[in-house]
Amino acid sequence: MIGAMKGMAMRRLMVLGLVVALAACGDNGGDPVMADNRQEPETGATAAVSKLDEGLRNGVFEKAIRASGAACPSVTGSDRAEISPGVRGWKAQCDNGSAHLIQILSDGTAKVTSRTH
Repeated sequence: MIGAMKGMAMRRLMVLGLVVALAACGDNGGDPVMADNRQEPETGATAAVSKLDEGLRNGVFEKAIRASGAACPSVTGSDRAEISPGVRGWKAQCDNGSAHLIQILSDGTAKVTSRTH
């Protein structure tokens, strides 16, 4: 139980640190992020990840997947996906054939659901 809690805290810190660092590199004069299909606007780390270009976003996802304990040598692509009814996230594909659903919460926590075939 303690090990799982440490892993979750570590994952949260890693993702939040990456998002904050990467968000600082972008321009601050853009329009606010508007989610597709008129869903609630994304905020916090969720919005920051949405603004990243694909390469940086895939790097964030790769670290989140590894922090979850799943094997992912490299994320080769990611697409927006509805990961549960009304919840938007991303589907990340790794070069080892594994696929993962990722939800970034506004506080920087990454929820990773790995699928095996």
